[in-house]
Amino acid sequence: MNDTPEHTDTPSPEPEAQEVSRSRDDDFSVMVERLIRDAEDMRLSFMKRHRTRGNVTMTLGLISLTIGATGFGWFLFMEADILRAVGSMLLAVMIPALLQIWNNGILKDYERSYKREFLPRLAQALGGFKFHPSRGIGRKIIARTGLIPAHDIYEAEDCFLGHYKGVKVLFSEARLKTKKKYIAPVFDGVFVLLEIPNAAIEGHTILTADRNAYRMWRSSRWGKLQDVPISTGNKSWDRFQILSDNPEGAKLFIGERLLKELAEAADIFDNADISASFFKRKFVFLMIPYKGDMFEASNIHIPVATKQHAMQCKREIEQILEIIDVFDLYQKADTPPAEVKNEAEKAENSQPDSSLSQEPPTDSGLETD
Repeated sequence: MNDTPEHTDTPSPEPEAQEVSRSRDDDFSVMVERLIRDAEDMRLSFMKRHRTRGNVTMTLGLISLTIGATGFGWFLFMEADILRAVGSMLLAVMIPALLQIWNNGILKDYERSYKREFLPRLAQALGGFKFHPSRGIGRKIIARTGLIPAHDIYEAEDCFLGHYKGVKVLFSEARLKTKKKYIAPVFDGVFVLLEIPNAAIEGHTILTADRNAYRMWRSSRWGKLQDVPISTGNKSWDRFQILSDNPEGAKLFIGERLLKELAEAADIFDNADISASFFKRKFVFLMIPYKGDMFEASNIHIPVATKQHAMQCKREIEQILEIIDVFDLYQKADTPPAEVKNEAEKAENSQPDSSLSQEPPTDSGLETD
């Protein structure tokens, strides 16, 4: 499997994380206003440079084409030298093309500067996250979730990393692709990984709102898992299919509050078919299809004059933190629904028989690429 960026068998060192806190809306609004002013100043600076280069490109390009056309006519009609005539025209065309590449380079510089200067400050304003532009969740970890579809290329970027209530939080934009470039990505969205300090999750449990994935993999990839019938009576919360190799243990930590927060997260991310995996005793992985550009620079010709994008990022990130708040990941979580309560109480005294729950974790979930 070819992955981009390059992966090696040796785990990369875990980046430093710091404690994350919730940002009050009024404090965040003040910080965002300051960020927007700075981002607008940066955009205007790059836009002026882009226009200057554009004028130079157009002027020199016209001069080059004029000289090339003159040379073409001279060599063709006056000297009857076709090769030199064609060569002069090709040279005249190449010069504007190279100038255009030089001009477009300023757009790439703008995008890099945006991620280098603006996004780390936004990450800090969002509660104290660290920002890494070209990192993501390690391939070895996502391969163990039971959720990742077949793909040839894994790309990850715009990684936010921090600690929240003792839980390590890492999320990034992610794309899974095939080698055939004309085919749409297999997955385009957000990966989220939560690493719990104390082992609290028994077995391997999967929740998914993706009905197509459930139909496709129920008898194959998920064939060894059992359906876990949990009903809340709320259609929105009951959108998830739940499977586990330890059904009784799964009923202990999957409750109405967790299903509610996952459903609300799906709504915030444009009604995405969210999938979640609880595995290796301490990891929670969320796979969120989402085509919006959460952390990309605005168009260089469009003023940065609204807080809407930043506030949307704040809502999306806080919804992820809300899952930690209400699910109490570092302990057995909330009370199960009434329909499974009695069975869950019995299961508390039973010994889980999941092979995954007995296997000691060997990787850090915050391995990045």
